[in-house]
Amino acid sequence: MKQFFALILLLICFTSFSQVDTITPKPKVDSIPPTPKDTSWKTSGFIGVNLNQTSLSNWQGGGEDNFAVNGIFNYDINYIKGKNQWDTKVDAQYGMIKTGQQLTFRKNMDQLFALTKLSMLASKKYWFYTLTADFRSQMAPGYNYYADSVAPGINSNFMAPGYIQLCLGMDFRLDDYFSITFAPAAGKVTIVNDKGLADAGAFGVAAAERDTAGNITREGERVRYEFGGRVTIKFKKELSKNVAIDSYADFFSNYANHPENIDVVWNTMVNFKISKLFSAMISTKLIYDHDIVTKYDWNKDGQYDHKNDINGPRVQLLNNFGFGLGYKF
Repeated sequence: MKQFFALILLLICFTSFSQVDTITPKPKVDSIPPTPKDTSWKTSGFIGVNLNQTSLSNWQGGGEDNFAVNGIFNYDINYIKGKNQWDTKVDAQYGMIKTGQQLTFRKNMDQLFALTKLSMLASKKYWFYTLTADFRSQMAPGYNYYADSVAPGINSNFMAPGYIQLCLGMDFRLDDYFSITFAPAAGKVTIVNDKGLADAGAFGVAAAERDTAGNITREGERVRYEFGGRVTIKFKKELSKNVAIDSYADFFSNYANHPENIDVVWNTMVNFKISKLFSAMISTKLIYDHDIVTKYDWNKDGQYDHKNDINGPRVQLLNNFGFGLGYKF
């Protein structure tokens, strides 16, 4: 009997150990760790459409009905890995306005700008070697307007002018939102791809040569090359949760031709986020180029000798305020 009970006890122990072995999970053998997310690339952008309308009826204070629409698009791509960095920026703005009894819309804003910059860390975390290329032009023809009439011919167009710049220098970056680029070796190409504007010597290209009868003996140059120094300043920052500023200033001096005459291009945009889809925007653009001649014949005598006449380089300034749809991504 004792042997029988011993056999029963042995069977129970064997069964218990067998169950434990079956329940014990098998170790994982082919476990693959998740691939880390690539954080080298960063992108950001903004697209918006602003509308403005004024309607008057029996209004004794004066004024005219008007309707304006402006569109804006900008996009930034940034790549950072180790000591190397690649930044690319695209900015496009276009606007039209219709005032009073005008039958058609007139352009009031037109800008096309693209920039790409390669950088390599030179010293600590503030100084970088840089190679920069950028392009600037417009999208549609521009005209001179006198009251309700349009002057014959165009005063600008796509690639008339078009500017291409290539420069080599060093970048000082205080932080991600602020940088200054010093480029002692900078090339600037001005393209005027329009015969009428090139023959007139617009935007600094060599004008056409004519005989005593006024006939063209040599067509105007369509390309002008310059070599000089360049300084650019960039400031892009979210001032608060709903306010962001993007400002870019460019200064260029031609070593061979009056280096004291500095070309200036300064663009600034301040965006106010009102809701997810609605925003307000203030944009300004300032240009000074000694080779761009502004003409205004105040008394229409063709002499440009009156004190109110303009015949020479001037500061060009464009301001715009708009409210409408805007989406930041």
